[in-house]
Amino acid sequence: MKKTALLAAMILCVSLLIPTFASAETDVQKAIAEAAAMSWDELLAKAQSEIGDNELHIYSNTSRVKEDTFTAKTGIKIATQNPNDSQIYEMLEQEVGNNVYGADVVLLQDCFMLTNFAIASGWLENYIPEEYKSCILESDQNPLVAVYLNRLFFYNDGGTKDARLFKNVWQFTDPEFKGTEFKNPMDEKSSMNFLISLTSEKWQAKLAEAYKSYYGKDWENTGAFANISYEWIYKFLMNCTFVSKDSTIASDIASGAAGSSGLFVFSKLRSVDASNITVCANDGIEGFAGLMYPIYSMIAANARYPYAACLYINYLLSEEGYNNIFGSQMGTYSVNSTIGISENAKSYGDQPLSFWQDCLVFEDAEHVQNVYFEAFDQIQQWCASK
Repeated sequence: MKKTALLAAMILCVSLLIPTFASAETDVQKAIAEAAAMSWDELLAKAQSEIGDNELHIYSNTSRVKEDTFTAKTGIKIATQNPNDSQIYEMLEQEVGNNVYGADVVLLQDCFMLTNFAIASGWLENYIPEEYKSCILESDQNPLVAVYLNRLFFYNDGGTKDARLFKNVWQFTDPEFKGTEFKNPMDEKSSMNFLISLTSEKWQAKLAEAYKSYYGKDWENTGAFANISYEWIYKFLMNCTFVSKDSTIASDIASGAAGSSGLFVFSKLRSVDASNITVCANDGIEGFAGLMYPIYSMIAANARYPYAACLYINYLLSEEGYNNIFGSQMGTYSVNSTIGISENAKSYGDQPLSFWQDCLVFEDAEHVQNVYFEAFDQIQQWCASK
């Protein structure tokens, strides 16, 4: 906890001390600006000339980037490392912060740390090719989201698909349904930002509707909580069981008793016997059915091969690249609106990104920025008291 508090203080100091004056355009920034207007073939030629037989270095919090179809298509070799998000930010501080080359492309999570630490410190640069601007929401362009992933509420239905054991999100706060497995928000950035995003006015309203449906009365502010979202968060945290891995949660639910529940990434469903597992979203749960979080794709400010880095991001945004790297899995959605989900994903009951807009809590970068320290401190205290 002391390390987390220290990091929070450091972030605040960084955000206050970053100079606001204009500086000369760097070689990486020039390359990014030029690459944005190039066609694929033009950028490919430039990247191949730039990198030669060397490797493009990628830091990513997902191991899926290890696939080799980019190399097969372009002839450009890649070297990947898959640290977790906290480690990535530490590596950026140590390397880019001291102008030591480490990575060209960086894929990572956590809108707060990205904006207030890495971008504010000048360690990462944004890149979006002109050809994709029209099919990516403006809100997803800077910083650029490459893909979205979701974590959904699932439960063991005891083999009866019509059981509808979980009909309302307030059940997950009810002692009668104690033990929903969840990744600790003090360790998992997407869990923390999910809870913080939940405190927005939009989700307060949805929680109020679900509350009235479940309890048969309107929610009253007694002063115990700042708003209804904080009451749900507190009761959920006190009622849930922290588990460190999505795969463990999926396995526990699949092998558990009827009524076992948890929140895990949709893709883990493929690794267990899912015959007795129900996706709450497909059951029409009141309130919300889980969370959606982004993976951002950025370029290191001291990238050695910036044109090749831009080419890789182009590949991620293309239908071919997305399908080869992410597309076969359920629970993963391209930020490129022209790309749908795969047939394999559909076979598991997955839905297109548009389906999830109103039933999942999307990581709300603007709201997270506005209330982060207040919400973080409160959630930290509650987690410590479990």
